[in-house]
Amino acid sequence: MAAGILPCHRVGEGSKIVSFYFMQTKDLTLDKIDIYGGTQARVETNDDAINSYADEMLAGAVFPAIHVFYDGAKYWLADGFHRFLAAQRNEADSILADVYEGSRTDALRYALGANATNGVYRSNADKRNAVEIALEEWPNMSNSVIAELCRVSADLVRRSRSAMEKMERIEPQQQVTGKDGKQYPAGVEREPRGKTEKSSSEGGGEGGGGGGSARGGKGEFGAPGGSNAEIEQEAKVMIRNGEIKHSELDKLNSATAIDYAETAINVLDRMKADDPRRSEAIGRIERWLAKQDAAAV
Repeated sequence: MAAGILPCHRVGEGSKIVSFYFMQTKDLTLDKIDIYGGTQARVETNDDAINSYADEMLAGAVFPAIHVFYDGAKYWLADGFHRFLAAQRNEADSILADVYEGSRTDALRYALGANATNGVYRSNADKRNAVEIALEEWPNMSNSVIAELCRVSADLVRRSRSAMEKMERIEPQQQVTGKDGKQYPAGVEREPRGKTEKSSSEGGGEGGGGGGSARGGKGEFGAPGGSNAEIEQEAKVMIRNGEIKHSELDKLNSATAIDYAETAINVLDRMKADDPRRSEAIGRIERWLAKQDAAAV
């Protein structure tokens, strides 16, 4: 690790941990910072907030440093867009910035979460926009992972995913990656009891970029959420009910002999009484049981 570079913001990435390496705080000239790289998580910036910040800056107010990611060639803005535009409006040459080591994808990952905790409150439209950006970038990640990244409810992610699939903005996923990096059948997640989407006045955020929506890349990322136990339990119920292929049971670490037995019984119960395959299956089970009884004697 280079001198002066310290591990800082850490987030989960599947079963791994990713570190954003903090490099230094310094004054950056505005023209070095890329604001058109698709790291805008808001629908639009708030002009009233920009004017207010600009006036306060002229009056001598000291604002927190913006956050940027440097990949060796570009400084990608991740958090502090209203501050940046205020400085630009004042025709300032530079702005104080916390510089992290990372790519455009790292900046976007950071921006989606940073918007929830500081500055100008996010509207519901801003929250949906953040979710849609994340789903376009990482459609293969589970709803709970996306929800954790954007700091919204999993229900909002689920509804957004459904709408985007119908509009053919993203491809439907048969499997999604959970917080442990493992694959799970899509659609088995449920919002934890009692959790609801917060109103726009309850969450904050000022990060995100300026114009443009170049959303290239399918990088991995992190801060996964949700409970594996809850996901697997929901999957087992859906398998038993025939909503998911029974072969998916083999992929669940928590599957027990009872789960397999219940799944087989439910399959037989759903078959018509005159279906020859049903009687053949029952006969096979009876022969297996008889063989087990004989072996136990």
